[in-house]
Amino acid sequence: MSAARETLRAIEQKRRRFRQQQLTFVAALGRTREHARERTQPVSSIAQVQRYLDNHCNNATDRRILSLFLEIVADLRGAAQLLEGLAPENRPPDESLEACKALLCPTSDLSALRAKYPHDEVNHLSCDEARNYYGGVVSLIPMATDLAWQCVSGAGPAHKAPKRTGPPSLQGAQPGTEQQSSSAKESPAITAVGTQTKRAGNAMEQLHYSPTKGQGGWHTGKPAWRPPGHTSK
Repeated sequence: MSAARETLRAIEQKRRRFRQQQLTFVAALGRTREHARERTQPVSSIAQVQRYLDNHCNNATDRRILSLFLEIVADLRGAAQLLEGLAPENRPPDESLEACKALLCPTSDLSALRAKYPHDEVNHLSCDEARNYYGGVVSLIPMATDLAWQCVSGAGPAHKAPKRTGPPSLQGAQPGTEQQSSSAKESPAITAVGTQTKRAGNAMEQLHYSPTKGQGGWHTGKPAWRPPGHTSK
């Protein structure tokens, strides 16, 4: 498995170099699509990029960047074959490996692929380029690389759960007992907070409804003031 890791590390170095030149790659695809009279069609497969390189590439810059893309794809395909050979015979097929191989098939339709965070290849395209032309082809390498790394990670020993550490009285207790103990410890604090909230609410009510002159309180029940000499009927 160490050989597979070294292969993927080498691919990562090429991938970083390719990502720095993504604008050059997109420009090369635009020119070769125009020469092939396919300006309205998306770049949807590895075979399509190979055809552009072989038949419609007219300058060294375009040829170099398209060749780098196809070289990384070939390296990923070799890494997938290496991982497939390292898998035990009695082990069921790895889903990540099968997905990686499917992506790297020359005729696979890549138009619906979109690399998500933390990858930012799609974000460096315009909305029109990402949606209609290059979103899938620029997502191929990061997604296939992630799947290959998942195969390497899944081939290692199973992850062991950490040992529980805590007070000796709780280590041998049942889960229900431990939960009840935790609730019992927390309940006084909750009760205190509830009491304080209730008291604060009562105080606010007293402030809000405190009697003012002429309203409620000791004025309640007294008749309204009248001028001297007038008696109520």
